[in-house]
Amino acid sequence: MTDSQTSEDEYSVEDAIYAKIRDAIGGQKLPPGTRLREDEMRQIFSVSRSRIRKVFSRLAYEGLVVIEPNRGASVARPSVKDARELFEARRGIEATIVTAVTKKLGNAERRVLKQHVDKERRADEERDHAEMIALSGEFHTLLAEFADNSLLSKFLGELITRESLVIQAYERPGRPSCSYHEHEHILEAIEAKDTPRAIALMSEHLSNIEGRLDLDRDERPTVSLAKVFTA
Repeated sequence: MTDSQTSEDEYSVEDAIYAKIRDAIGGQKLPPGTRLREDEMRQIFSVSRSRIRKVFSRLAYEGLVVIEPNRGASVARPSVKDARELFEARRGIEATIVTAVTKKLGNAERRVLKQHVDKERRADEERDHAEMIALSGEFHTLLAEFADNSLLSKFLGELITRESLVIQAYERPGRPSCSYHEHEHILEAIEAKDTPRAIALMSEHLSNIEGRLDLDRDERPTVSLAKVFTA
């Protein structure tokens, strides 16, 4: 094996670990503040300490993990200010996305979005909370994809992952953070090519998510890292 092949293999392993941790954070499986103990994580993934540190550094750069001296890495815990800024940023980005999608939505994209909302409805009826979380974020990423702007898609993806930390930190128990009914109304406005209404509904939708949070809440649940990554 050449040196370049070895380097590529190492990078792909780090990418895979990075993706698993990022997905666990985005899927609300790792609560804010969870300690990512270096020794435990390297044993879980059967890699060296240096590789785990590189992955933690990537996640820290994205604001998903914090690394503290003498304490190590832990899942970031957003402040109330972070939460408010996140929703403010999403309102701006998603208004641009909705404007673009309203202008260019085709029949194929319309079918995909309708089928997606149907999946959300079924998950809600079945009380499948994990599926509801995943599908809710995917609705917004689908809109970004159909807006055909790679930068907007990238920024929104990062915000949605960060939002998962906000939801876990501040969501009121028993109060879902997102409603498929609101997605239905947004899609109806897009189909009608009513851009102002679609933007207003998206802004209202994001404000509703923010409004369902309890920004005074300070619960810090713990999880088993082994169970999260070996399930």
